[in-house]
Amino acid sequence: MKNHKLAGSICALLLTALGASTAAAQTSTASILVTRPIYRFDGAHGSQLYRVQPSGQGLTTLVPVTYGVDIANPSWSPGGSSVVFEMGARETNDRYSGAHLYVVNRQGGSPRQLTTGDGLQVSPWWGPKGVIAFVTQKGHGQCLATVRGDGTGQHIVFCPVGVPGESWSIWVHVLRWTASGNGVLLEAEANEGGLEPEKWYSEIYRVNVSTGAAVKLTSHVFDGGERDLAISPDRVHGVYSGAPMQAIDLTTDTLTPLPTDGLHQVYSPDGAKIAFLKYESDIQTWRIYIMRADGSNVHRAPAQTTRSDVYNNSISDWSADGSRLLFNQVGNNQWVRMIDLRNKTSRNVTNGVADERAWFHP
Repeated sequence: MKNHKLAGSICALLLTALGASTAAAQTSTASILVTRPIYRFDGAHGSQLYRVQPSGQGLTTLVPVTYGVDIANPSWSPGGSSVVFEMGARETNDRYSGAHLYVVNRQGGSPRQLTTGDGLQVSPWWGPKGVIAFVTQKGHGQCLATVRGDGTGQHIVFCPVGVPGESWSIWVHVLRWTASGNGVLLEAEANEGGLEPEKWYSEIYRVNVSTGAAVKLTSHVFDGGERDLAISPDRVHGVYSGAPMQAIDLTTDTLTPLPTDGLHQVYSPDGAKIAFLKYESDIQTWRIYIMRADGSNVHRAPAQTTRSDVYNNSISDWSADGSRLLFNQVGNNQWVRMIDLRNKTSRNVTNGVADERAWFHP
């Protein structure tokens, strides 16, 4: 009997150790992508790409700096084994005549160019079936294009056509992959190309990335300047930035004003909450706020500085369980910071900037 109990105890200890090691292995692969500007003695500068653990430990260089070249919009492959990003050479006027997509292993090494052609190939988003959706320039407008993670199959999928009143420059924004991985939700956006006050045009499409077939889901015109749009994880609801912000239902094509203004909104993984930036006129700077998806319970996120010389310039991502927020803060330096909503604390992660979809959750 004692031997059976001893064997059972040993088995339990082994299972506990195995579970702990598995959890540790999963935690160790959680990584955040960060870019930093690197300056040379003569003033030349470029970007360097890193990954870092959410704790701030384990900073690893993935792509070293090339002076005069900027790295932007890095994001993970679905399994976290690779990173896709855009790389563009800066001209003397700080503009880019061209940019291409590259991929690098999560351990670093030589990046491999994925796209070819003239103009800008930007804003990559790796889908669940090995296809990367991105935005490509065509003439004065933009189109949706795709390429596979091995660099094959690059082609233009869909180029939206403007509606009466729009300017000739139409911008494309990939909002979210569909649940099946066969298509994307896409926004075609433009202004009227005239003097202020301007109107802002926004059409939302569902596009099959294999066939290019597109279905227009909504079409709206807003007074004033540019509006950001975020789509919820259920792919049915969304929120436009503005004063006030407005919720949109893609099934009914209806807009509902929300009781706050704000921009750069990001849904939590379960779609229940939205983090966004709100301007605080008393200290003349931007702060992070959180509300429920229906616009209720608007409140400032905890543990933020109230100094006017320190401001939050973008929200990167939520943790997978919705308990933490990753954001970028600018003061006398650039910092990637994290707010823990459970204990209402915040801390630095590392120097640099983390873009949307920068946080890989195993």
